[in-house]
Amino acid sequence: MTGSKILMFALLLGALWRLDEYTACFALRGYTVKASDPVLERRLWEVFPSKSLRFWPSFLKQSQELKVFLERKLPVLVQTEMRTLGRFVTFLNWLNPWLRVEWRGQLWCVSREGRMWDAEDPDMRVPEGGAHEGPLWRLAIMTEEQGQLPGGVFPSPFPLDKIDDFLSDYQPHAWFEGVQEISWERRGGEDLFRLKLLRGSQVFEILIQKDKYKGQELGGMLDDILVRLSKEGGSHVVDATYEGKIILKELSTGAQEGSLK
Repeated sequence: MTGSKILMFALLLGALWRLDEYTACFALRGYTVKASDPVLERRLWEVFPSKSLRFWPSFLKQSQELKVFLERKLPVLVQTEMRTLGRFVTFLNWLNPWLRVEWRGQLWCVSREGRMWDAEDPDMRVPEGGAHEGPLWRLAIMTEEQGQLPGGVFPSPFPLDKIDDFLSDYQPHAWFEGVQEISWERRGGEDLFRLKLLRGSQVFEILIQKDKYKGQELGGMLDDILVRLSKEGGSHVVDATYEGKIILKELSTGAQEGSLK
């Protein structure tokens, strides 16, 4: 081997050594996954960007892409933090179903974060501890066909602030525990909430238009009315869609009705 070739070979080895030293400085120095469920951690490692192991600055961007991908595929909340230079920790937690919603012939879960997913998809089921307990919402205001049903996890198309306001007014009352279904409809251009409530063998249908009464005032009135009707027996309609009065009817056809001021 001539002197020039030996020199070129030495320079090449030096360049490779310096390159390895440079990339080692930017190798991922530490990565921790804190998941509420081992299933979530396994899912993350299946899609982890391996290139980030050699060059941690790229993980600053790829961690956001990882978040977007996982949060579209699963009902999870993903958050990644850089604790020190080149050291990261990722938190993964299942979303808690807040509402059960019947929409376009399917059953959906909605989280408080406003994300929605197919409640009957086996890949989307959260652990039993996070299962939703509460009434089924039927959103008649959103019955129009709007193209293909979305897949994965997506932003809720429903105005959740109105649902939150409704629940804040009525959920604290004891009678609300018996509510099985809530249908959100429109009547005369105004929101109408139709509640199906069970108490033993009795069935109650409660009609509420929020602009007719203040929520706390009506909630307390319904406490008294339902206690009285429970003693009388039978099933009843409680219509609170009129200003200044609540109309009471038997649920069966052709029944008499009364009013409670």
